Amino acid sequence: MNELLHEAENDWYGDTAFFGAMAHQPGLFKQIVSLLREFSQSEHIDSEIFELMRLKIAEAHQCAYCSTVRTQEVREEVAPREEAIFGDIDADALTQREYLAVYLAEQLSETPHQITDEFFGNLREAYSETEIIELLLFISIEIGLDRFCIALELDTADASSYPDDLVYPYER
Repeated sequence: MNELLHEAENDWYGDTAFFGAMAHQPGLFKQIVSLLREFSQSEHIDSEIFELMRLKIAEAHQCAYCSTVRTQEVREEVAPREEAIFGDIDADALTQREYLAVYLAEQLSETPHQITDEFFGNLREAYSETEIIELLLFISIEIGLDRFCIALELDTADASSYPDDLVYPYER
């Protein structure tokens, strides 16, 4: 457990609160971390796309914790594009693959029954079926993890560099 918490603090988010909450169920925690690692090692989807999607999902759910912390591995690369995903997505500031993935994350978070066949056609032009499944699985997991953080009104750890006393629901 301590190794995973150390990894959370230094490699994942620069904060231990999220992993610390899950560590109350050690077996499940190890499985969830293993699953999340699979996405960060994807052969098909760039880690930056996953981070942009994660942040859009956090915005959609007004998750204070998920909106505040950043994935350390891609923090610098993603920072210049963050403004393009908040509020109305700025398609011109993103690659086509980034735009489609972020839009999918937003739609699956807010109005999953309204995702159109036309949009899936556009998605299939940029992503393979395998990649689309990977995007959908990531989004679904992130939606659940956002709700986990919201239910706990998770705050950042005192030792992290992030602001604390987070307020839910989060508003930019």
